[in-house]
Order: sequence, then C-alpha cells, then structure tokens
Amino acid sequence: MFDKSTIEFLHSGCAVLIGTVDDNGQPHASRGCGVTVLDAEVGRLRLLADASDAKLVANLKPGALVAITVASVPTFQSMQMKGRVVGVETATGADEAKSRQYAADFIRDIHESDGQPMDVLGRWADRTILPCIVEIDSSFDQTPGPLAGTALARR
Repeated sequence: MFDKSTIEFLHSGCAVLIGTVDDNGQPHASRGCGVTVLDAEVGRLRLLADASDAKLVANLKPGALVAITVASVPTFQSMQMKGRVVGVETATGADEAKSRQYAADFIRDIHESDGQPMDVLGRWADRTILPCIVEIDSSFDQTPGPLAGTALARR
C-alpha cells in the first residue's frame, strides 16, 4: 500500500489532520502529532493524536472510522487516507520522541516557508499524545491540481 517515498513523506513534518465522527455521526477535525508506518503492505499506521482534544479522544475507539490528511508545508503535496481504528495505546518513549521530531520538522518547515518566528511556532511542540493504531483501506492524492482526489491505493 505504501511505497518508500510515501513512507518518507508520512514520517516527515507534514501537517497532520484527523477527521472522525461521534456515535451520532457528528464530524470532528483535529490535529495530529505524527505518523509512523508500522506495516507498509497492510497499510497499518501508528497515529499520534492530540490527547488534549477530548472529543477526538472519545471518537478514536476501536472500529471507528478515521480520515487522516497529511500535507507538506513547503510543497503542498497532500494525501488523504481513510480507514479504521484498530487499537488505542499508551504513549511510549518512542512515541514521545516521534512527536518531538515531528514538531521540530513541522515548525522548521513553517519558519522556512512563512518566516514565522520560531518562538511563536513553539506552541506546536508540547502536546500530550494518544497513540492509535489505524488500518488504512484507501488513500487519495490531495495535492492541489488536476489529479486531486485520485485514488492512490486500495487494500
């Protein structure tokens, strides 16, 4: 499902947006704090969600539908993945390190692209994270242009 360049993209400091729905079908969007590909063939990801978003945390339960959109700040390369939560776990030291790496890369990209002061951008760095295991069943190119919306992979 994910080739080497897609894995590198997902592991970078790209913006991560998480879309969920509650039990009544009410949509909710929040930010993510990093993505790690666990199994490229199956499409299994470790998604680091912002644990301070109570609505997101409530929506991220096993079996829940989830949409994850990732976008490169400097290039606008974008991708949306759709799948289901298969588990919610406790954050590990590796998750904390991934979140710090993600924040540093994301902040650097915004600073280099937009010139925003690093001290202002630092607010992105400190987040309590909730790791979720997600299995992706479809993904789409969302890069602005004529191919936006094109299916990339299907399981």
